[in-house]
Amino acid sequence: MHELVERIREPELCYVFARNAQRQGHPDLAVQAYRRAVDLRAESYGAENEAELAAVKAIYAYEEAMSEMRGKRTRATGTWQMVRRVGLLPTLRKRLEANSQDDVLPALRALGMEDYSFEAVCRQYPEIAEAA
Repeated sequence: MHELVERIREPELCYVFARNAQRQGHPDLAVQAYRRAVDLRAESYGAENEAELAAVKAIYAYEEAMSEMRGKRTRATGTWQMVRRVGLLPTLRKRLEANSQDDVLPALRALGMEDYSFEAVCRQYPEIAEAA
């Protein structure tokens, strides 16, 4: 990750940096800034273990992909409601079973976050599959 992106400490500043980088012809820095925003948002969530942290990153990456596709900031409202109802890991598993991410995979790839997809996180952490 570029040192300018690493120095950013707030997700909102990552978005500003990404827009500026994109406008000035540096799409690679914009991708790094979006990824940094997801990481910062996930760290502030307060996950209890690595699997939960990865699940939160997947949800935030999903939001970034939807925002990219729609051209405006978009929240995964239904997903967050499900997290409050049933918990983080069961929600991720249910979203994976519902194939709710098939349409956003190209956007995740464009943002360099395919490793943050629901499927990739479930493969990395088998305990998520057991959480359903």
